[in-house]
Amino acid sequence: MTKKVYIIPCSGIGKVYGSICRQAAYRVGNDLKPGVTAIECLPLIVKGKKEVVDELKKNKVITLDGCTALCAYYDVVNVIGEPDAQFLSTSVVQKNRDLKPEPTIYPLGENAKEVMEIFAKEIAEKVGELVDGEK
Repeated sequence: MTKKVYIIPCSGIGKVYGSICRQAAYRVGNDLKPGVTAIECLPLIVKGKKEVVDELKKNKVITLDGCTALCAYYDVVNVIGEPDAQFLSTSVVQKNRDLKPEPTIYPLGENAKEVMEIFAKEIAEKVGELVDGEK
């Protein structure tokens, strides 16, 4: 059994889809899959902080990106290798066109909150699969 699944959200500051990533990471870590998940700081990974990198290499990693630049994904790949899973928050809106998020980043608007909840549930499902084979 995996000790932890680390969730690495993008740092898309000032962007609603980046905010959705970060809020979804908190939702998974604090509410949906507490105890088996942890959130790690992307800049510490980019900087190559040894303790962080070593911990990530011993566990499972999921990256969350808010745009197609895929900064979290590529930064993780460059430092520790391919993550165990990757998610793009805009994919939720592609599947749910009626939920176009409001552009506000704080607080999140009602549609953005709904997108975040759907996104968090998708991530939590993957965490379950990575931890103990839940389907």
